[in-house]
Amino acid sequence: MSAIRRTGTERLCTGCGRSNLVILPEGCCGNEFVWNARCGACGEWRWFHAREDASFVLAIKETARRRGEPGGLSPQGTREAHAAFEATLEGCPCGGRFHVVRDVLDETCITCGRPVREASVAPGPSRDIDVRPLRG
Repeated sequence: MSAIRRTGTERLCTGCGRSNLVILPEGCCGNEFVWNARCGACGEWRWFHAREDASFVLAIKETARRRGEPGGLSPQGTREAHAAFEATLEGCPCGGRFHVVRDVLDETCITCGRPVREASVAPGPSRDIDVRPLRG
């Protein structure tokens, strides 16, 4: 798999002033199974295909079976499935760990931990960035 082009914007943390790159959600049809992952240490973004990543599919299926939620996972079940998937991932080259991103605005500043939702958008235009795949 190769890198995909996404639009990103910098958001300045209101707590510490650090700039955090946020990938804007994809707005075109056909990509609903392309999900993002982010390193909690350096903020690096990656992508994966939720239907094609066998470890992700297995984590969802096993969690649904174990929790008795075959029609769809509850919020707690979703968190458990994501944690099971994240445990299968190699670490980021920086030494941090990747986690599944459900809502980019729920991400936190990698310096102080404040929600990016509270950050201000940095001056300047959004920019295109290449996001590498989560798995080689």
